[in-house]
Amino acid sequence: MRPLNRMLLVDIASEEEKDKPAFYLPDDMVTNKKEHEVVTVSLVAEDSKFFSTLTAGDRIVVEGHMLVEAKVNDESYHLVLENHVLARC
Repeated sequence: MRPLNRMLLVDIASEEEKDKPAFYLPDDMVTNKKEHEVVTVSLVAEDSKFFSTLTAGDRIVVEGHMLVEAKVNDESYHLVLENHVLARC
């Protein structure tokens, strides 16, 4: 997947098994959403202001509630708009 429209394709670290609830919740229910997330950059859209400054593997801090999950052809991708990038780690 190649991001467009000022989006960044990012990887989110998987949650530890111990953080999972002890009971079943609906798949679409959001729980324990962090205010800020540290993610790893995979690709940056060519029209993004970060195109020449962020590269694959860079770690950035983003607003956690602004991460978008896109499921395409049985694969999950995470995207964030450039406006929600707060810092580089």
